[in-house]
Amino acid sequence: MANTLFIRPKQVHYTEGQCFEWALYDLTGGQIKYGPSATLEIIDQTLMQNGIDSVDVTAFWPANAAFSTQVSLPGKQMRLIQQALPFAVEEQVAQDIEQVHIALGNKGKSSEHPVINVDHSLFGAFFASLNLEDQIGNLKAIHVDTDLIPLADNDLVLCISAQQILLKGNDQRSISLLHENLIPYLDTLFLTPADEPAVEIDFKIHILVEASLAEDSKMLIAEIQQYPNVVVMTEQIHSTSFEFLCDQTFRQRSIAINLCQGDFKMNADTNSEWHKWRAVALIAGLGFLLQMGVFVGQGMYFEKQAEHVGQQVLAEYKKIMPNSNRITLAKLPRIIKGKLNQKSGSTTGGADFLTLVGEAGFQYKSSKHKANLKFKSLNYNQQRGELLLEMQAQSFDQLESLKNAIEGAGLTAKTLSNVQENDYVRGRISVSGA
Repeated sequence: MANTLFIRPKQVHYTEGQCFEWALYDLTGGQIKYGPSATLEIIDQTLMQNGIDSVDVTAFWPANAAFSTQVSLPGKQMRLIQQALPFAVEEQVAQDIEQVHIALGNKGKSSEHPVINVDHSLFGAFFASLNLEDQIGNLKAIHVDTDLIPLADNDLVLCISAQQILLKGNDQRSISLLHENLIPYLDTLFLTPADEPAVEIDFKIHILVEASLAEDSKMLIAEIQQYPNVVVMTEQIHSTSFEFLCDQTFRQRSIAINLCQGDFKMNADTNSEWHKWRAVALIAGLGFLLQMGVFVGQGMYFEKQAEHVGQQVLAEYKKIMPNSNRITLAKLPRIIKGKLNQKSGSTTGGADFLTLVGEAGFQYKSSKHKANLKFKSLNYNQQRGELLLEMQAQSFDQLESLKNAIEGAGLTAKTLSNVQENDYVRGRISVSGA
């Protein structure tokens, strides 16, 4: 099975030389690589140089280029719902409905359907760039980035990063804001005009903030806490907000809306006609090469023989690696070199599974907080030599104490996340060789 590549464009309005924030994850949800900014070509070269030739692509569409809403649609038949959808949305969008791509979500507890609207031509250019021949990997889905934020039982969730603030509400409100625009926006939500009665019901806000921005965000969080009847809970995330969204795709029970619908629906048979014509083109090309061989003589004969041997090598490689359908003869030397480098690098350092789990288990057994610590799961990534511990404790300090004890034993331990639940703390600790 393929690894998963997540990408998000830096500026969706620019298609030429577009740069993406990206991250590669394995089948268990463990991160392999992360890059803050790169073009699709550079990402493709990076994957090939590391011997990674099979990936599924999940793209994030920026919320500032989408309009999220809810609509009431009659009937239960999807055909009738799709026919009524443009008329239900038309009055809410400030654009000709013919120029809007509408993605429909599943109806939840309410009687309304969540809907995401994006500019048709803008999304079409982005979709086409991810489906070019021989490009990166197989596109599986495109989601609005804010749609991946876990809402739980909160009325509003904010995710604070250095560049922007992602915002998701239980009424399908889904936007991104600059830091300086957040308070003016919240004023419109919470400051009731004098001629309207105030609402006394508590409004729950969950604030996710990158750990590196925790100190700088205290003033902003304090301002939010001043609104009447607002209950604020904060949580630090020990990664970038983009990596946090990637991680949520492996954890969410509810499925985010896939924008690949309608004109942009992913269909396994989409390229069936092209495959038929490609076979004809290959036969015509071979006939052309044979005819040219007659005219140019022995020189073309040797070139044809070289091509034949190359195809045999490629066929043998595909027998060994049956999932490598996208591999071309031009890429094969880079792939083999990457795999050799990867194999060489994997044997030069790090600790094996037994060493990591043995030391972590010994430090757990020796911990004075052992009675309050519980293991929920263990995951080991052999390629990166990393053991991932998911645990429960009564406080953050108990998890931090265990992490420090493992580090004191000569290993490398990092806290990936700490989440305060109702009556316990859930955390993830990464353990690897020194």
